[in-house]
Amino acid sequence: MMGYEWAPELLGEDFVKEKGAQPFYHVYFTGMVRDSHRKKMSKSLGNSPEALELIDNYGADGVRFGLLSSAAAGNDIIFDAPFDKESGQILNESRLCEQGRNFCNKMWNALRLIKGWEADDRPTDAINQLAAEWMEEKLSQAVEKINANFTEFRLSDNIMILYKLIWDDFCSWYLEMVKPEYGQPLDRITYEKTISLFEQMMTVLHPFMPFVTEEIWHQLRQRAEGEDCIVSHYPKAKPYDQALIDRVEEAKEVVTNVRETRNNKGIKMKDKLKLFVQDTEGAHHLLGLHGLPEMIIKMGNLESLEFAQGEIDNAVSFLSGKDKFFLELQQEINTAEECERLTKELEYFQGFVTSVDKKLSNERFVNNAPKEVVDKERQKLADGQSKIQSLQEAIRQMGC
Repeated sequence: MMGYEWAPELLGEDFVKEKGAQPFYHVYFTGMVRDSHRKKMSKSLGNSPEALELIDNYGADGVRFGLLSSAAAGNDIIFDAPFDKESGQILNESRLCEQGRNFCNKMWNALRLIKGWEADDRPTDAINQLAAEWMEEKLSQAVEKINANFTEFRLSDNIMILYKLIWDDFCSWYLEMVKPEYGQPLDRITYEKTISLFEQMMTVLHPFMPFVTEEIWHQLRQRAEGEDCIVSHYPKAKPYDQALIDRVEEAKEVVTNVRETRNNKGIKMKDKLKLFVQDTEGAHHLLGLHGLPEMIIKMGNLESLEFAQGEIDNAVSFLSGKDKFFLELQQEINTAEECERLTKELEYFQGFVTSVDKKLSNERFVNNAPKEVVDKERQKLADGQSKIQSLQEAIRQMGC
């Protein structure tokens, strides 16, 4: 309740007269912190973990992440510290705080990786140009969403947007796309772009996790006195290229399918394979993006990526968007296993299409939902129906 007492005082007439300006226009009150049984956390009730113990275990930023990711706008915070059944006491543990600690470690590891690279004046590869453009678009998209969420005080949504942007897009994909061969330098343009992207993400994340972001920000490059992350320029939301983002997302889906096939077939990552794509207008559009074929080849560790006029013998097929790919194997295909895989995938998409069709059959949804949401569902339905047709054709050709 203390917030209700001091907030009016700070916004009061005396303060404005003394300082000559209103300090802020909004005051955000978090919800009540409750345990997993939705009881108010209290030392006297024995259901509150030791804050200092949590900080020792997960770090201050890890604990902040755990609390903020639970702070849905307008709701109480349900803290996930478990109970010890024997003692009846709450433990100084939290899965969400652990996730926050792992997030900090992920960013530190990314910093070590980048600072371990050498850079020279060699030309920038097509894949590096594409990676930098894509990551810039993803950052602009994230900043736009974050700014919109701030106006509605959706803090938990923002921290998860940043978590996915940094962990998934930047660390898991971007850094792997631009990472040079062992012992080789990176071109200087890509290296500087990588540092700049990391800096901007630390600035946006800083309000949520101030300690780790400040440290990383200072280690990314030499800083002048007073040049701190906390006062760095916040990235501006700029128009972003959704079409570019979508095409790279489809390429990522292709790479993921290649990796899953390797894993399912026990094929080592070091073994290079040939990938073919059915020769269609859509496939030419996808692979016509400068640097995208090189990205798929590098990330999938492929020997080549070629167009195919028909089916490829001794190959596993998969769909990415509306495009059909064939991964040529160095071993005979088990027809029964492949039929089982295709049948399961067909059943999944049939259920998916039924679910989307049911939603679109609801007049209240179609009439009340935003047009872009309805259009997205209709596109999902069309894509799902297309995949069903392709899977049915693949099953027919396999003779299942």
